[in-house]
Amino acid sequence: MANDKTGTIESICESTLEYLRRNQDLKAGEYYGAIWSEKAYHGPLLDYHAGGSHHHRGAGSAGLVFWRTGRRKRDRDLMHRAEWVFDWLAARQRAGGGYQEIQNNEKPSDWEGTGLEECSTIETAFVAHGLGHALLEGLPPKKSYADCLQGIGHWLLSMERPAGSGMFPHHDRSPYDCLNANLHAAESLILAYWALKKVYGRTISIFFAGAKRAVLHTLALQWPNGCFPYLSSGGVTINYTSLVMWCLDNLWSVLPPDLRSALVAPAMIGKAGQKASAFLRSCVGPGGALLWDKNETSSAKFNVWTYAITFAVLMSIGGRDNLAAAKKILHRLAALRTKSGLLPMKDRGGEITECAFMQADIMLFLQSGSSNTK
Repeated sequence: MANDKTGTIESICESTLEYLRRNQDLKAGEYYGAIWSEKAYHGPLLDYHAGGSHHHRGAGSAGLVFWRTGRRKRDRDLMHRAEWVFDWLAARQRAGGGYQEIQNNEKPSDWEGTGLEECSTIETAFVAHGLGHALLEGLPPKKSYADCLQGIGHWLLSMERPAGSGMFPHHDRSPYDCLNANLHAAESLILAYWALKKVYGRTISIFFAGAKRAVLHTLALQWPNGCFPYLSSGGVTINYTSLVMWCLDNLWSVLPPDLRSALVAPAMIGKAGQKASAFLRSCVGPGGALLWDKNETSSAKFNVWTYAITFAVLMSIGGRDNLAAAKKILHRLAALRTKSGLLPMKDRGGEITECAFMQADIMLFLQSGSSNTK
């Protein structure tokens, strides 16, 4: 992998890949192709007795990891495993086009306490991320995949509240303007628009327009210091600043130059990246540890997942100072690695590694960061 002179990323990714292989469910039945996660979905629930689930978002990331690694290594088994993941995801999509946020023991989330079905923008977006990018990178274009992406796009537009606002709530019935949800929606809409157009010959312009509204709305909420808060009402965060920038980079990177300019002025993206990276660099200690105090008020505090996505973002934005900060983070990740070869889920406390969705995401972030040559 480019920019991985020490082999640290390659080694971590090899261990993670084998973990994901072991956790793919290949028993005949409704979960064939899914990725089993022993630990709970949401950060605060990470423990050894939660029961486990087959998470949609973890499958989306694992499917893309399988596809990219399989293509690079010409490993047909991995490429088939990717198809089995995406086949399972296409079958799990809800009638309205979204995906449920599965908690442990296959229990759907009910954050607002309504007892009604609650599909998740975030869960749905990681499915779109994995499937959309894989299709653009050569995944066999089955009809079920096109229908899945189109359903995701229409569901997301139905979630925009108020209509035309560029606000896409975290989940059904959520009352909050959540910045990372807005950008997850924007990336998903761009992937649905571009993959359907480029791979299947379908042009659904309302997806592009919806993404544009989300991007413009969210860029305006960036703080002067570069932070993108968790909610428009506040919440300083390393994690979600990185996540907003990661989604921006993903949607920007798949579009040709003319469509980039039609989406948003390139100078706006550049300015947002410069400010965000300055904030993120200020959150990296001399040894690569993230400076959580005063910089993270979300439940992502202490998550190693945040190290990996921040590494990817700094590598993507590029420049001497950003690359130097990314190198520090990579050094810290190497130090945190467990005897199993896997990274832990937290940078302190008891060792927890068996959370497939986080492991798949971490591998995805490390792969994307290490392949950047800026």
